[in-house]
Amino acid sequence: MKRNEIDKDLTWDLSSMFQSQEAYEEEYHKVLALLNEVANQKGHIADTKDVYLQFILKLEDLYRRVDNVCVYAQMATDVDPEDEDGQKNLSASSSLMQAVAEKLSFLDLEIIQKKDSIEQYLKEKDCEDFTYPMEEIWRTIPHRQSEEIEDIMAQYSGITRVPEESYSSFRMEFQPVHIDGKEEFLNGGTLNKFLLHPDSNVRKEAFQNYFQEYKRYQNLFINLLGGHAKTQVVNAKLRNFPSALEASLFEDGADKKLYDKVLYMANEKYHSYLHEYFALHKELLHLDTQHYYDTFLPMVKDIDITYSIDESFSILKKALAPLGEDYVEMLETARKERWIDFLPHPGKRSGAYSSGTHDSKPFILTNFTGSYDSLSTLAHELGHSMHSYYSHKHNRPILSSYRIFVAEVASTVNELLLNEYLLKTNDDKQYQAYLLDSLLTQLIGTLYRQPMYALLETKLHAWIEEGKPVSSKDLTQYFLDINHDYFGESVEVDELYRYACYHIPHFYYNFYVYKYTLGMAVAISFVKQILNGNVEEYRSFLTKGGSEAPIDELVHAGVDPRSDDVYNDAFTYFKEILDKFKRLMK
Repeated sequence: MKRNEIDKDLTWDLSSMFQSQEAYEEEYHKVLALLNEVANQKGHIADTKDVYLQFILKLEDLYRRVDNVCVYAQMATDVDPEDEDGQKNLSASSSLMQAVAEKLSFLDLEIIQKKDSIEQYLKEKDCEDFTYPMEEIWRTIPHRQSEEIEDIMAQYSGITRVPEESYSSFRMEFQPVHIDGKEEFLNGGTLNKFLLHPDSNVRKEAFQNYFQEYKRYQNLFINLLGGHAKTQVVNAKLRNFPSALEASLFEDGADKKLYDKVLYMANEKYHSYLHEYFALHKELLHLDTQHYYDTFLPMVKDIDITYSIDESFSILKKALAPLGEDYVEMLETARKERWIDFLPHPGKRSGAYSSGTHDSKPFILTNFTGSYDSLSTLAHELGHSMHSYYSHKHNRPILSSYRIFVAEVASTVNELLLNEYLLKTNDDKQYQAYLLDSLLTQLIGTLYRQPMYALLETKLHAWIEEGKPVSSKDLTQYFLDINHDYFGESVEVDELYRYACYHIPHFYYNFYVYKYTLGMAVAISFVKQILNGNVEEYRSFLTKGGSEAPIDELVHAGVDPRSDDVYNDAFTYFKEILDKFKRLMK
């Protein structure tokens, strides 16, 4: 089905942002003029309180409008990549972001230089809203260099992105997979499909053909990954941090103690539960030998059930009812106001996401097919969008964007509430087993797999900080070793799997993976609160946006991610789901 053949009500309404191409271009030029106006105040942003207030209001307006221009261009292109205006807008928005970065590069340093004056201004009522953003900049003072060195580092920042950009743009050709005598195309997007195939020969061939290419290019990948880690180590030294890890944690106001706790809980204290899962997986699938490429197989066959969009919303309204009447009413608003672009069509971006700005609807792109995964994805993305809706509603623009540290909490809460509801309202044992199997797979991916990846990332940076030369042989051997520990005795970890460490893009995101575990553990704690009738603190969390440090937002909502209890509860929850699944399968 072509996009112009889809019912308008099943597409998002981007015209609510810009009515026409002319309106977009007019705003684009106004934003450029405003950028120049803001940049021209360099050296004089805080001469007096009134000057500072007018400057910061103008800056807030600039960021708000830049966001509108850039987000609109990206979303429009995601559903219609061939549109010439869309391509032009996307290119223009990229240039705009670069211009903002260059012309406002002076800003943080001047805010630091004028700290004494600005601190006095912030005591006045009309300036107090800007306290947290200013404090976040001042927090970096011990890690700042002179203006000359900062300027050099800003120019050097483009070079530090080269390893990640090279990794992202590098394309490999994989040998095809053979099914029923026919050749099937293999790449990163189709690998999972083959690993779910019932024929073990298909799974094995896909595994071998895929990771053989990573082995072939291992020298390239170790240089890219090692090069990226080296840039982080050098940057940490220049910024006066003890390590690259602590430099990364600083951005979220976290510390090494929290990071180590997450890794300890998953990789040591509760690791036996994961081995129990893989032993059960091997038993239920009647595998004499269970290889890595067998571990993706579901333990329960797909259920023959589909959901229409109407049925999905009916289910979600009931599943998310514990969050309050107004929350449920907003789900209906999301449909009526056309927040959501539902259906797949040629050219549309794959997958799903939530996006928008302070001024726009919190839009959702998805590719709905009626499967359980489509329903769960819709719940997930609505979690993001409702978080954005309440954050924008309750905060001025400069304080309304929540941090990545907490970004997955609301989406995961929705998924867990959906799963709880479906389990309670359906007596069919096959259906319940399917839901539990799906949930176990999700929990393993977030609670266990990511902290295992974090071990490799931590080790790589530590080796570089120690001055140890890092070879592909060393790194892939370490990855193989930790995977033997990860899977346990029930899984045969094939030698070729050592090169899978080069397949994981998250290693270029600077100690990002532990946040998946933290987010899931926090979400489980919130769901426990919500189902016990305490929804107020969670609802308060949804309104915080970027008005507080992310850890403070969670603590004030009754969930302290630094507490052992959060992780004890999360891994106990995993064990409870595993035991429930075992009982059903007897």
